[in-house]
Amino acid sequence: MSLKNSATHYGAVTRFLHWTIFILFVWQYLSAAIMTHVGRDNTLLGLTQGNYYDWHKSIGLVLLVLAVVRLVWRKTTPLPDWAPTLSSAEQTISHRNELRLYWCMFLLPISGYLFVMAGGFGVKLFGFYPLPNPIGKLPWLATTALVLHIIASYTAIVLIAWHAGLGLKHHLYDRDGFLNRMLPFRRP
Repeated sequence: MSLKNSATHYGAVTRFLHWTIFILFVWQYLSAAIMTHVGRDNTLLGLTQGNYYDWHKSIGLVLLVLAVVRLVWRKTTPLPDWAPTLSSAEQTISHRNELRLYWCMFLLPISGYLFVMAGGFGVKLFGFYPLPNPIGKLPWLATTALVLHIIASYTAIVLIAWHAGLGLKHHLYDRDGFLNRMLPFRRP
């Protein structure tokens, strides 16, 4: 498999970034659900609520870096042609949803970072290294960032569901091999 995209398939770098970000997004949603429902003095899978918060914030910053790398890669590497089985309406909606997903990939970690810093919670990177707070405590900014974080997270769920649904519809119902363009370990 080529590192770069071809006219018909996504290359190894694009696939790696796509699936790494997807897996980390799944972790973020699971850890958010756990950290907000596990009691402060309880543990789940050997981790405390604080551990889940530390990892959620740390992975959020990793996702921001990956989003930057992905955007740079996307802008410097040509995409494959549209799959021939996509209708023009599906192409238009997919393009618009892709733009919105990129907004979410940036808005989620940035709003999360602003919330924890302006809220005075801070970030202890992977539970070891406390990051400096360049913002200071600003309750109005923390509240605004939290609202944006929540709205972006639900928006991302809808967009990801549509994105995955379209791929599954084409691959399983239309049986056009659509997902082979992006699935890991599939050859063109």
